Amino acid sequence: AAGQHARLAGFVAPPPAQVTSSSQAAGGTGYQASMMHFVVHVGPGHSTVCTILGEIFVPTAASASSPDPVILTTNGFGGSFADQVPLAQYAAPRGYVVLTYSGLGFGGSGCNIELDSPIWDGEAASQLISWLSYRPEVLKDGPADPRVGMIGGSYGGGVQFSTAAIDPRVDTIIPIITWNDLAYSLAPNNGSAAFHYTDNPPGVLKWQWTSLFTADGLSEAPQNPSSTPVPPSSCPGFDPRICEAYAESAALGYPPDWVVSMLRSDSMASFAKHVRIPVMLMQGEGDTLFNINEAVANYNDLRANGDPVKLVIQSWGHSNSTPAPGELSYTSAAHGYETSLIIDWFAKYLKHQNVSTGPAVEYFRPWVAYNTGGSAEPAYGTASSWPVGGTLDLYLSGDGSLVRSAQDVSPGSKSFVNPPGAQPGSYSETSGVQNMSPFSNIGPTDPPGTYASFETPPLPASIDSVGIPVVRFRLTAAAASSLTPADQAVLFGKIYDVAPSGAVTLVENLVSPTRIAVLPGQQRLVTMTLPGIVHRYVVGDRIELVIAATDQAYLGSRIPDALTISVDPVHPTALSLPVVSPQDETSGGPRA
Repeated sequence: AAGQHARLAGFVAPPPAQVTSSSQAAGGTGYQASMMHFVVHVGPGHSTVCTILGEIFVPTAASASSPDPVILTTNGFGGSFADQVPLAQYAAPRGYVVLTYSGLGFGGSGCNIELDSPIWDGEAASQLISWLSYRPEVLKDGPADPRVGMIGGSYGGGVQFSTAAIDPRVDTIIPIITWNDLAYSLAPNNGSAAFHYTDNPPGVLKWQWTSLFTADGLSEAPQNPSSTPVPPSSCPGFDPRICEAYAESAALGYPPDWVVSMLRSDSMASFAKHVRIPVMLMQGEGDTLFNINEAVANYNDLRANGDPVKLVIQSWGHSNSTPAPGELSYTSAAHGYETSLIIDWFAKYLKHQNVSTGPAVEYFRPWVAYNTGGSAEPAYGTASSWPVGGTLDLYLSGDGSLVRSAQDVSPGSKSFVNPPGAQPGSYSETSGVQNMSPFSNIGPTDPPGTYASFETPPLPASIDSVGIPVVRFRLTAAAASSLTPADQAVLFGKIYDVAPSGAVTLVENLVSPTRIAVLPGQQRLVTMTLPGIVHRYVVGDRIELVIAATDQAYLGSRIPDALTISVDPVHPTALSLPVVSPQDETSGGPRA
């Protein structure tokens, strides 16, 4: 509370959004709902006028003498206010005023898409908060200061950070499956063991994901016209810089510096120090767009601020959008464990009730059997902090094996090529639709000669891996250059689970692209961070580390090259696999 008061000192609330029209909608039990149209002034100098479409849900019992706190929600990319209506219908009868609205450029709201920029999307949300401060049934902590939390997923998670960074009236947020650094999300370079990722060399473009979002945004305006004239743009529906960024990055094969700067400026990585409130992060295991690493980076940033923070790693994400049975339900908390976490979090930080929000870290364990007709709580393991367990080092050996002792490492090397035009390429997924037929029936493949692999013998006991793996290896490239990014080597690291039958599973289709500056003939010690996983490698399976030259979901190196990974027993390198023991994997148990 003291920190929040300090943030409010000197803060001047922006003018409230103007309500240009509203119409009464049919109310459900315990609340009344009304459609709303707001006018906001956003952008540089508040010079651009936009109309925002939303719906407000007011508890029937809420009044000036008995006010309720506010939950503000927004939509994911390509969605609208309507996506959050089930949450509003669940929360309003439980004593929350809920305002769900379409973000700028989406779902009938005006202006162009701006990637959750603080001066655009953050400012729009801030003006809605000012409007809410005039509602008599809304609980206030002071003049023009409503008690307000935010929740939303993906794009609707990013705007929470943007808003909280500029408006100290935000009391708590629950960002779901969102990013820490949009430059990393769309063009990652994992050539570091840290949680903040290097962009020198620049990252590797996720061309499938970026193409999907570009097409989605371009179609938004004609599908969902707004009452506000859309500012002229050479990139319909978008700020024109966004299409320029996509086109230039695709042409080059990597994002130039100005694109990295633009994406990062709209990211928690740039303004984390200004977010000084309790935050519950909910991130997905099945997510090749915004992976677990991004939530861990946000977790570390918030912990460094001294903020109360909880990390929940759920089963579902952008690559697998269906929650596990009993994981999320807006009809019954008894059938939605995440629902109970959300309600408890808001009860504590918006209603100031004496409720437990549970352990600091919780993670869904896909291998745990439970009654799927009830809550998924038994499938969740817990920990008091992140990381949750220890590390198992599996050493790369020259004979292509992964061994548990450095003393068992033998000398040798594994050579492979990056073919001309990077074709044929390894297949990990078709981004955004991999969980749909026919793509769900296509397994991962690596063309012979385009990768190096290292594999354990059959496991004598199951291994539960929860966390972010890191691998180190020594690389030599024949043709790669350190002079320009387009000429630098690009590698894709991944871990396969190989069954006794030979069936191969690429855990959640996750790969780790890394661009490496290495001169011809020079040997580089490479440190590569892989995406976070929660996975059980069962007894009898083998763990296989693959370093490939290509991946069809990304734009890799366009320079044909011969690549070699060398193993030196005097200086061994290893795959550091995060593991948990049975005592680390206790269920959450009753919530006090």
